[in-house]
Formats: sequence, structure tokens, C-alpha cells
Amino acid sequence: MRWALIAVPCLVVVGLFGADLADHSAGCGSVDPTDPANYSRVWIRNDTGSPVFVGDCEGGYCSSGFGMNLAPQDRVAVDAACGASGRDMTSWAVVTESHPTRYIAVDTPRKRDGLVFDVSKASASRTVPTPSS
Repeated sequence: MRWALIAVPCLVVVGLFGADLADHSAGCGSVDPTDPANYSRVWIRNDTGSPVFVGDCEGGYCSSGFGMNLAPQDRVAVDAACGASGRDMTSWAVVTESHPTRYIAVDTPRKRDGLVFDVSKASASRTVPTPSS
């Protein structure tokens, strides 16, 4: 019984260490949810000639209550979950007066800070990745 008291915690520590190594070798993620390796810091840029509203974030690393008006040529830094694709991508709704709602959907299988996502390239769906510039 004494061996179990030692072996179980050791196995848990070794398992967490192994998971952390696997995440880092894949280029993204950590067992620590606050580790910056878990998300990519990217930009949303309004490259159109009209103001837009960016908000209604879904997915990992969304800021509660985030919403912002972007004037033409303005941009905002946001965090998108690393290693997320498809329905798991972090995405923001882009609303304009003249067009239906579109989405900036960030597909970053690896940590990629500094990517820029232009409003003009916004996707029709949260599940369709938006190409970066």
C-alpha cells in the first residue's frame, strides 16, 4: 500500500511532464492554462473604407464582453487558441452597415504570433478559416 502512495503521484507528474513535452514539440500548448504558448497573439485589421464592429467572440481565449468599433485602417490585437481548427477555432463576428455578418476565424495549428487578419477577407462562417495577410 505504501508503494501506491508514492507511485501514483509520481505517475501523475511524469504524465503531466510528458503531455507538456508533447505539446511543445507540436509547436503549441502547455499544461499551464496561463502559459502564452497556449494562444497566438494576432491582429484584426480593418482594411476597408468603412467602419466595422468586431465582437461576439467564440472559442478559446475570448475576452469577456469584447467588442470594438474599428475605423478604416485601425487594428486590434486579440488572442486566439493555439492548436484549434474547425469548430474549435477562435472567431470574431465582423459587422458592417452594408454587408451581412462575416467572421474572422483563426486557424493556428501552431503558435503564430503577429499574424494579421484583414476584415476584407473575413469568412462567411465561423468554421471556415480566414486567410492571414
